[in-house]
Amino acid sequence: MESYSLRFIAPLLAVNHLYLRLIQLDSEMIKNKNFIIGFIVVVLIIAGSSFLAISSGQVPKPSAGVQDFGDWGSVTDQQTEIITTFWTNNPYPIDLTTGKTLHLRYSLTLNGVTVAEGARERIDLPQGNTTQTQSTYLQNDQMKLWWVNFLRANETVHATGRGHIRITTPVKDWKHHTSMTHTQFENQTPISDSLTQATQRTEGRYVRTQHLNIGPIRQNVTIGAEVQKAQATWGRVNQNQTTLLVRFRVHNPSQTIPIIVDPTGLRMYTDVNGIRMFRSGSGVLSTNTTKQTLLLPGQTREVVIPVTMDNDKVDDWFRAHVQNGERSTIAVHMQLVVDPLGVGKPIRIPDGDGVTYRCHMQTAIFEDNQTAATTCGER
Repeated sequence: MESYSLRFIAPLLAVNHLYLRLIQLDSEMIKNKNFIIGFIVVVLIIAGSSFLAISSGQVPKPSAGVQDFGDWGSVTDQQTEIITTFWTNNPYPIDLTTGKTLHLRYSLTLNGVTVAEGARERIDLPQGNTTQTQSTYLQNDQMKLWWVNFLRANETVHATGRGHIRITTPVKDWKHHTSMTHTQFENQTPISDSLTQATQRTEGRYVRTQHLNIGPIRQNVTIGAEVQKAQATWGRVNQNQTTLLVRFRVHNPSQTIPIIVDPTGLRMYTDVNGIRMFRSGSGVLSTNTTKQTLLLPGQTREVVIPVTMDNDKVDDWFRAHVQNGERSTIAVHMQLVVDPLGVGKPIRIPDGDGVTYRCHMQTAIFEDNQTAATTCGER
């Protein structure tokens, strides 16, 4: 009985103490009678609710959580907005509007890199069930680091959203933690598949018969090149630069004329949603012989041509990807120009203007009614 009385008296003593402290405020605060009276009423109601709850053995428990970790908001050249929606449930018969009641922290992590995070320290807790939103912005400087981890994870996207909510009331504090994780492209590699498909389209035999009239040599000869195998693989990748290695297994079918393969002879560019990502050469052979590969008649060699990308392009592409509903069109154009030594017109692989491979990819990081998918890799 004594414990029961103390529980009843304790909230009233706390209110009395609070009232005595309030009347000691400076004259300006004392003039605001509505604030003081309202504050006391709120505390009295909560104290009364506290007493009844304690007497019955049940404490009303406010709750909150993240309803939607993110929707894309406005996208500009400078920033990409992420809108997080959270819900609250206040079982008390009054709004808790007396200070820092609800504290929210949340974050988005892609492949282990935190690309967005936010916090809100002053959120009122209205009575009943409500939803509220909070905006944060993608950290553009982190997208280059995400790209590195994305490639090292074999182009798999690991997305994790985390929310931490703390509710503070005169009765008790509550904490809620929630998270969401999903994986995309676990068994697919859309970027490298698009590059490899374009490269493989250069495979074939490209020869012509030409009459030679050089000094004592007066005869028809076979001139050309045969690409037996072609593929694209990732080379060195760091936060600033990505290197793509374009590999050709080239055979010289001629019995007479050597051929030269020069890195500048690879004319390649890759556009993703109109953003130029990779670019190499011009299709015109250089006069610098230090990086040239000579294939004597009948010889077969592997030629590796590095193509680099400035990783600042990643943020440009990702913003375009988001603006397009997390969809991207990848277009890879390629042509290799080989020089038959000393006999005029170069050999174009393939003929004409080269080959262009197009495919599509889509992610579902914040697109609710969408699944990750790609056509890249299809022939």
